[in-house]
Amino acid sequence: MVLFAGFAVLMVLCPELALAQFSGGALESKVNGVTSGLINFLLPAASVIGLIYSAILAATGDASAKARMTTIAICSVVGMLAPLIIRWLQGMVN
Repeated sequence: MVLFAGFAVLMVLCPELALAQFSGGALESKVNGVTSGLINFLLPAASVIGLIYSAILAATGDASAKARMTTIAICSVVGMLAPLIIRWLQGMVN
């Protein structure tokens, strides 16, 4: 474990050794593609599935279904606003 931690610290301090240099923006475009796929497809799908699951629990009489619906709705809103929050924070740093 200590060896792995030392290796990780070395790669953070010397990105040349980790081969983590950006080469022409290809990595950035791939990361943007994955991010947009997650935000545009996976997050809404997970939100709908979660709401359906909690609605089924409510229909069966589960007492914690209302709290789950609230939690799923709040998490969905925060997840949908995540790109805006990230851009806002990046604007504050720049």
